[in-house]
Amino acid sequence: MASPAQHPNLPLPDYFSKFASVYVRQTGHATLNILADVIKESVQTSANPIGPDSVVHDTAAGPGIGAAALVASLPKDQLPKEMLVSDNVPMMVSAARESLAASPLPKVECKELDSQDLSSASVPDNHFTHSINNFSIFTFVRPADAIRETYRTLRPGGLAIVTCWRRFAPVIIVHAAQKRIRPDLPLMPTPSPQFFEEGVLQRVVEEGGFVKDNITVLDKTLVVADEENIAGLTMLMSGPMMSKAREGYTAEEEARWADAVKESVKGEVDQFGGIRFEAYVLLATK
Repeated sequence: MASPAQHPNLPLPDYFSKFASVYVRQTGHATLNILADVIKESVQTSANPIGPDSVVHDTAAGPGIGAAALVASLPKDQLPKEMLVSDNVPMMVSAARESLAASPLPKVECKELDSQDLSSASVPDNHFTHSINNFSIFTFVRPADAIRETYRTLRPGGLAIVTCWRRFAPVIIVHAAQKRIRPDLPLMPTPSPQFFEEGVLQRVVEEGGFVKDNITVLDKTLVVADEENIAGLTMLMSGPMMSKAREGYTAEEEARWADAVKESVKGEVDQFGGIRFEAYVLLATK
């Protein structure tokens, strides 16, 4: 998730501590379900599948979404023998530790680490067979540094799995809600919006050390249509994660926000049959 010198367009750091316990619901399971599909459809059919001899790093992991996706997508006998789950927000690490305590993963260590500088925590070179960076690359102040650390800590032949939004529906829906209430004010900024553009993620990964010929980029779409997950996403958009959207609002305008979000969610669902996410999925071999 966010780094200590976090991206200025993210919420304040204490928000991520409060967000830890509700992360999965308020993301509508989107980050979990997309990654689980990627593992089943792309990683396990690649030349570098995850298996019982694998050593995996789930970096900038939030509450352990990468680890949870492995459990959801792999049979027990194919789970990695060792897994490091790291994030720089202590409550995210605690939430990961709690959620994975009873998992079938053979060995999991949850640590508070900065993905942009793993060397300060003595994470060794050439250690992991796989590294997962799931929807966090755009939150870093220095994303290429995070990729350099991924490259450094991967074994030769190791596989990096990096996911990034191409269409992040909550921002589009929030912008629509803003236009309903205060169309005269600037729209809420997003962190590192350049990552929505085709080719940017690959350029950053190449800058971080991976060779172009060893990189594959795929597109992934997920439409969240069930009521419970739509309700969770609506809560996310109505709450403090999107507080920057309401800067400059009067108390009366603030009071209208939840209804404006609901109306904008309805417009999204009417158009797509649910809340539509599009993602870039990058697989890079060291």
